Amino acid sequence: MYKSSDDIIPFWGEKISSKNGRDPLAIQNSSVVIYVKMISGITNVTTRVRYNGFYCWLLNLISNRLFKPGSTLMDTPKEQIKYLRRGELLLAYVMQYCYPQVTGVGGSNYTSKQLFKGIFNIAKGADLDNKDTAYWKGKLGVFGQYYVGAMARLRLVKYPDASHRSYRVAKPNGINLSSVFSKSLTKEIEDLFWEAIHSGEISEGKLRKLNKLALHLIDDKDELDEYQKIFSATDEIDNETNHTFSTIKLLMTFIKGEGFSVKPKSLVLSFLRYNFLETLKENFIVKNEQLSWFMYELNELTHAAYEAYHFAILYSTTEDSQPLDLIIGSIERGFKECESLTETIDGIYELYNKMQSCYKTKEYGELVYFASQLLISLFKSIEKDKDKLNSFGIQEGYYRHPGFAPTLLERLVGTGDRICDWPMAENCIYSAINDHLYSSYTKSSIGQGVVHNYMVDDGLIWRLRLTEPVRTSPRLQNVLQYIEDMKWIERDAEDCYVLTERGTEIMQVK
Repeated sequence: MYKSSDDIIPFWGEKISSKNGRDPLAIQNSSVVIYVKMISGITNVTTRVRYNGFYCWLLNLISNRLFKPGSTLMDTPKEQIKYLRRGELLLAYVMQYCYPQVTGVGGSNYTSKQLFKGIFNIAKGADLDNKDTAYWKGKLGVFGQYYVGAMARLRLVKYPDASHRSYRVAKPNGINLSSVFSKSLTKEIEDLFWEAIHSGEISEGKLRKLNKLALHLIDDKDELDEYQKIFSATDEIDNETNHTFSTIKLLMTFIKGEGFSVKPKSLVLSFLRYNFLETLKENFIVKNEQLSWFMYELNELTHAAYEAYHFAILYSTTEDSQPLDLIIGSIERGFKECESLTETIDGIYELYNKMQSCYKTKEYGELVYFASQLLISLFKSIEKDKDKLNSFGIQEGYYRHPGFAPTLLERLVGTGDRICDWPMAENCIYSAINDHLYSSYTKSSIGQGVVHNYMVDDGLIWRLRLTEPVRTSPRLQNVLQYIEDMKWIERDAEDCYVLTERGTEIMQVK
């Protein structure tokens, strides 16, 4: 009989299913911990800043209309969630109907598939009783899945606790934001909105009247000023730092000086590269936020190089078992052909780009060769300041994660002359295989599928599934959307970001 104390080992005789998982060597959390600390209150799924004002207003609206003193519904979580879900679905309908081109709207996949027949049935799509037609699977809707955690960190809302069973708007930040958001709406709009979510339906004509709720349009100066106060305030975890605001100013400084001609889709990677190279040029004598983003990019480059060994093995295998030695031998031959190349590639990003191009040409020996060159180049770039980076990593809480680049580079590159030869590459290959198998066994559980890309047993290897190498997403793209919504930056005629007058003023804020 299975006991909870038993070691969980997947049974390979049963039908294999796969879990999602894009971190084959279990090292990417070392990057995640950095951007989580640097960007508090903005996540990879919070895409529109005005959702913060909308939810503060909606929570207050529900409280004022439903949770009056003496009411039988006072502080009733079920009723609050019901109207929250209806409210955010109604907002999605407004955005889909009035501004269909705007992105970042929770529930838009659902609303875009609904046929407009004069009456919009909000209750049918929002209420938890209608599971088959629901716009959002999570019980707490978009609010609970995407925004509540970020809003709590911004000190806008409070979780249920011993004294309150429902969510509350926090004082003073949330109350102030709710108030200025409400100023952008007339009483007619507020009454119409409540009537719609209370009855569970709204007509096409009335829906048009709610266009002032638009998530991408903030026209009121007081509301813009309130967002400025929120995002320039000190961090929730450490009241002596403001990493989020400092990161925003780093991005805006880059846009003003170097990134003014960079398209929005490539701006984040351009900023990370610029900050990485500038930090090296300044011998690491930079602000903590600059050094943290340098550490993030150092992690990402190191992870890309280390994962290349894993993917070289994965892409060289088939679903039929083959001798592992045969696969490694094929990679070795390709590697040694590169050793005779007369072309010299200098520069960290030149090596990184060359390595990425090997995926397209499917030259996996060449991939391993340039991955090895990149690891050595990265280690040499930080070697004399390694102790300083380690101390900074310990101080900031980055050091304890297995993908922390300075210690990972030292483990992979080793000591001595550090030449790019096959013994070094082979060691990295076996290290990557072991790390993948160990992390995959750790993540796998009985009846819940596996996350292995391949299996190795008795000298044989066979592929279970193909995955692709990806970088982590550091939230910065959503930061750009936030500050564009707040009118700190805007797009010029070439669709590139430039600072606005308000943004220029923000840069002077300490």
